[in-house]
Amino acid sequence: MPVVKPFNGIRYNKSVVKNIAHVVAPPYDVIGPDMQDDLYAKDPNNVIRLILGRMNDTDSDSDNRYTRAGDLFREWLDEGVLVREERKSIYVYAQGYNDGRRKVERIGFLALLGFEKGAKDRVMPHENTLMKPKIDRLNLIRQVRANLSPIFVMYDDAGRAVLKILKKEMARHRSVIDIKVSGVRERLWALSDEKDIAKIERLLAGKDIFIADGHHRYEVARNYSDEIQSQDAPRELKDNSKFLMTYFIGSDEKMLTVYPTHRLIKDIGTLTPEEIEGRLSKYFYIKKSRNLKDMLSKLARVKKSAGFGIYLGDGIYYVIAQKDYKASDSIVKNASKDWKRLDVTILHSFVMKRVLGLREDEENLKYVKDAVECVSSVDKGGYKMAFFLNPTKVSQVKKVAKLGEKMPKKATYFYPKLLSGLVINKLC
Repeated sequence: MPVVKPFNGIRYNKSVVKNIAHVVAPPYDVIGPDMQDDLYAKDPNNVIRLILGRMNDTDSDSDNRYTRAGDLFREWLDEGVLVREERKSIYVYAQGYNDGRRKVERIGFLALLGFEKGAKDRVMPHENTLMKPKIDRLNLIRQVRANLSPIFVMYDDAGRAVLKILKKEMARHRSVIDIKVSGVRERLWALSDEKDIAKIERLLAGKDIFIADGHHRYEVARNYSDEIQSQDAPRELKDNSKFLMTYFIGSDEKMLTVYPTHRLIKDIGTLTPEEIEGRLSKYFYIKKSRNLKDMLSKLARVKKSAGFGIYLGDGIYYVIAQKDYKASDSIVKNASKDWKRLDVTILHSFVMKRVLGLREDEENLKYVKDAVECVSSVDKGGYKMAFFLNPTKVSQVKKVAKLGEKMPKKATYFYPKLLSGLVINKLC
């Protein structure tokens, strides 16, 4: 079963770094070139230099973004920019934000998740991974020998038993970090009470663990651990590489916000709006919308079947709702009903591929979180069509993961993202 345990976290030294908000960063995979430049400019000690360092024209096998990250990590430790805490702790991590009119405080904790024998069967991914980012993260962990960013997992917290312990710590002690980043209040507590930690460990024993975010880093950490076990490596590294810094949260729909990731299509061939409407009308009810706001509002009301918003430029908005699942179910073989009836499955396997015959290669398909950006991209002429989705439910994520199936790429976007740089786990 999965093993959960505390660790001696490494954090920024507040006597050296005066503003923690200036040295943290989002996960590497949501950082574009402009954001990378902004983070570099914020502070010379920003964690961006570790998680996603710049590449140079002169990079070589011995001097590249990964080797520089490793050297800089050790330099920051030697100089006291980063300090290792004396007591083993789990770290209560609370994020307060607005989800529309709803105020949310997501409360979880950072601890180590072990790769013990049999644990893999209880740690369940829901998305497929790609080779390129896995090679990138493996090259990085080989050099820094640390977990720089946590992965994000969910578990069933019956009766909110774990949450009650976390809230007790929040009420009893001052937070060690309290900052605001991009509209989200980020707070951290170091929970070191051995009785509370032991109780949390017991409560999670035997639980199914569902990966929400960080699939690539999870696979990389497991592969790196296997790699180290087969080498003549230091005992400390062999032992510590069997664990991965992880953010745990109870799978409570009220405390979790999942946003959709929309799709942009560059080339639709010779299809006209009339042809698109005609093809879709065989399988979907179609309603025109006045504008983006109207379309998203109507889309949100599609509950009993798969529904999508469509923008074709020139103010042409549609909302489509599937008439029944017969046609889409029939084209997917060897998959569960739960997987077949995911909106993202129906969009890719049925609407885009079968009904409209659109290409889904990387050159033709772009994933975008911001609906306004989708409309702007079509209006500017770079893309011909945009598809808008409703969010995937947490219950759907768990069902598909338990069945051992993987959702199509970018099926979920858990908000807010976890910050990198609050806590680091050093392996050796």
